Amino acid sequence: MSELIGNTQLEPVLISPVVSGMIRTWSEDETHLWSVDNPEALGKLLGRGIISRTMMPDNRFREVAMLDMQAGTLTVQPRFASPDSAALAEPFQLGDAIPVVGDPWDDLELALASVALSAAGRGEFWLAELGGWDAPPQPHCLFAVISEDGTANAVMEAAPVPADTGVWPEVPNDQPGVSVAAPASQDTIEAAGIFATAAIQTWNVHPWDVALTFGKLEDFA
Repeated sequence: MSELIGNTQLEPVLISPVVSGMIRTWSEDETHLWSVDNPEALGKLLGRGIISRTMMPDNRFREVAMLDMQAGTLTVQPRFASPDSAALAEPFQLGDAIPVVGDPWDDLELALASVALSAAGRGEFWLAELGGWDAPPQPHCLFAVISEDGTANAVMEAAPVPADTGVWPEVPNDQPGVSVAAPASQDTIEAAGIFATAAIQTWNVHPWDVALTFGKLEDFA
């Protein structure tokens, strides 16, 4: 549902991670791949638990931004009111998709590693899933830090099983999914970027076709 503010038509959109200077948006009716005038600044806001969210099934959330299609701008709004909230209201200018320089999968890996550190710090898990308002439950890749008996483990799960990645363990084809775990540390948490990217590459999609869904483990205890 769009919102008219003055002469500006703003529409809430779901968003992908910023990869290679571009971001994908999903409205209720269509999706677009855009270049961003300041991708580094926008990328540092996403996945940090500080911008607006919308409810998804099973008490999970995705981040949303406000798209002005006519002006070609994307505005991220603060999730919580704070003295620096005004800084988040400055719109980012969007443009046509640009040629990719370098390997966008490397950019996605770095972005997911950074988001994993932030999510672990605030006690949240994330799921990398297909973007859009009606995303299917699979494929997906889960990252979480799970504490049990005083030990914290960084856990990754993927379904369907990612095959021939050289990263995920090889398991029988009829197994519905696969998981890996290691004692939580900065290195093992950041490794979420490696594992998630390897899984996503088996989905026959582009890095901008995925979105992140967040939640808290206690909501599912």
